[in-house]
Amino acid sequence: MKILTTIPLLLLPSFYVNVALAENSSNELSKHLSTIILPQPILRIEPEYPMSAARSGREGWAVFSFVINEEGGVEDVLVKETSGSKDLTKSAKRAIESWRYKPAMSSGKAIKQCVNTVQMDFRMGGDSTQGVSRNFKRRYKKATAALDAKNYTELDKLLTKLNKNKSMHLSEYNFLQILMADYAKALGNKEKQLQHLNRVAMALSPLSDEKHKVSILYRTFGLQVELNQFQAAYRTYEKLIKQPAAEPYLAEFSEIIEKVDSMIASDKDLVIAATIKNDFWSADLVRNEFSLINVQGSLHTLDVRCANKRHVYTIKENSTWTMPSAWEDCSIYVYGEPNTQFNLIEHPLKS
Repeated sequence: MKILTTIPLLLLPSFYVNVALAENSSNELSKHLSTIILPQPILRIEPEYPMSAARSGREGWAVFSFVINEEGGVEDVLVKETSGSKDLTKSAKRAIESWRYKPAMSSGKAIKQCVNTVQMDFRMGGDSTQGVSRNFKRRYKKATAALDAKNYTELDKLLTKLNKNKSMHLSEYNFLQILMADYAKALGNKEKQLQHLNRVAMALSPLSDEKHKVSILYRTFGLQVELNQFQAAYRTYEKLIKQPAAEPYLAEFSEIIEKVDSMIASDKDLVIAATIKNDFWSADLVRNEFSLINVQGSLHTLDVRCANKRHVYTIKENSTWTMPSAWEDCSIYVYGEPNTQFNLIEHPLKS
């Protein structure tokens, strides 16, 4: 049996140059302030496929955020999202912590690179990911029938049984997440619907059917825009426009993105509803000033990670943070008690 692990390229911010334009003289040249050179990988070890997972044919994935320090080492590795297998996640995290880089440089000085994201995929070789087991198919059909009949009590029981399957291939995992997204849609819970669709989008492989990819990405894109998750919407948009099957809809997608740009530039607050599922909740920001309000539960720590800056704060009731405009590509990680609910408010951009 052939075992594969894949490590996509790191999603690092683009190379950028900060400039200050001279305003006192039309003949004066722009002044070059700094050039950021991104980290370059020296050693990136692939994770080991846990033996118990390999023997049972279990597949999965995990998405991580991490910091590359001034020495080129990896630190502060966070698990952003997983397909649910703790041993796969642990193996992937262990591998990332061993990676080494030539550090980011600014004006000849080594600096931290604080926004780095990678997804690790664990897939079995051969055709095993293409089908589903008879047992899964039988329970899945019963679950879809229960959903169609709006028999939610029966559906909950069947979903519990399906989720107990610890040896799912990714194809089975995708079917289950789509079913749970449809269930959330039937209940009118857009946040949960997006959560499950995001998991399907992360598990899509290059071999996935193009029309299926476009369908999943389009549903995900629409909900991300509706729920003000604009940075995530931009990333989904970039995936969508690369799909040949999406060509008839490109004008529609472009029109939606233009509306997103207008909303970001508007003088209105952007509100995102948040719930801490385990240890933390995260979001990618589109503005530099934000507040955490309407807290129902307990929040205690805020981790702000921008391109080359990272700061950790304690959270007080209705706190507001303003970041310098030079801080780019910022994400926040909000820590608190599980099931704590609150609102992230991104305030209008200031001129």
